[in-house]
Amino acid sequence: MKSAYGSTSKEEQLEGNSLLRNDTNVQNSRESSTSQEQDVLSQQSSIYFESLQEFNKKNCDSDSNDKRSTPSRAFAIKASLYVNVAILITKIYAYARTFSLSVLAALIDSALDVVSQKVLESTENHSNKVKRSSALYPAGAARLEPVGVLTCAALMGMASFEVLKESLEELFVTRGSIVQIHQNQNMLSFWGMLFIVLIKFALLALCESAQKEQDKMKFVHDSTLEALSQDHRNDAFSNAIAAVALLATMTSVNLWWVDPVGAIFISLYIIHSWYTTGQEQIEQLTGKAAPEEFIQELYNVAKNFDERMEVDVCRAYHFGPKFLVELEVVLPKDTLLFESHDLGMELQYEIEGREEVERCFVHIDYETRPYDEHVVSKVPELRERLVGKLKQLNSSHSV
Repeated sequence: MKSAYGSTSKEEQLEGNSLLRNDTNVQNSRESSTSQEQDVLSQQSSIYFESLQEFNKKNCDSDSNDKRSTPSRAFAIKASLYVNVAILITKIYAYARTFSLSVLAALIDSALDVVSQKVLESTENHSNKVKRSSALYPAGAARLEPVGVLTCAALMGMASFEVLKESLEELFVTRGSIVQIHQNQNMLSFWGMLFIVLIKFALLALCESAQKEQDKMKFVHDSTLEALSQDHRNDAFSNAIAAVALLATMTSVNLWWVDPVGAIFISLYIIHSWYTTGQEQIEQLTGKAAPEEFIQELYNVAKNFDERMEVDVCRAYHFGPKFLVELEVVLPKDTLLFESHDLGMELQYEIEGREEVERCFVHIDYETRPYDEHVVSKVPELRERLVGKLKQLNSSHSV
């Protein structure tokens, strides 16, 4: 009995030592696995920061951080500014010689062209200097460009309303009080206005050519070049009317009314044109939905990204000139956390690699939801009901 007891005790001791060794091996294995994961995370962080430093260095060495900047674009913008200044001086001379309301309308348009271009240049430069993500602008400052265009639209509208008021007073109240000044002028002012029309058409062609050359985005356009093109188109139209009105008034004293009528047409055209532009920029700032074709492209990218992935929701809407994308995808319930995270991150990189996309958010779920989760969050009764059902389901699964 004693030896049997001693033998049993020895076996138990050996078994205990074996279990202790197994526990030690498991612990060592876990520590080794944790250490390997930390090494991988450390390597990933190092790669990220090295790439970020290299990216920032390249941006600092370049003249501009704007991906869209091309030599033709820069030339079109600078040429527009310098020519607009020269045209402004020419119109000041023409108005001083004629006191024509049509010339005044075109003069104010040109003056605001110069101001507007400086506003656009300032907002664009500030937008490009701000990084994609910073402490002051966590989502970047790309929306400054449409704000600049909207400011220009407001300035143009106010100035055109003032000219419209002056023209109506001239037409119905004073009735041709400045006709005598028109009769004593030569044709120099007329030919100057006509020459400006030709110059504006040339600048319009230059800006449109630059936009076609650098604009590779299918659903997003360069707001600065679009605004300049519209300026040149408006100026060509307004100067043509001003030239015709000036010629008519110089030709016959009975045609004095052509000048204020021409100014009215110019003002109404500019107001309508910039109202349309301002409305478009407001839609971009307030988050108008992206075109259905673009949303379908994003849906197909997410759908074909991984065979296990099912796309539940795909949203895209304006976040300034570009789009913000929200994707809700479904993965199998047994997908590991790190695996689902990496898939979501890779899909985010894929979508944000498109020029039209400002940012992309990928939400990973384990089942489809027949409701909009953002709507649920704003309705307390509905939220409490759904959260309660989810807790009941989770508790029943755990049991």
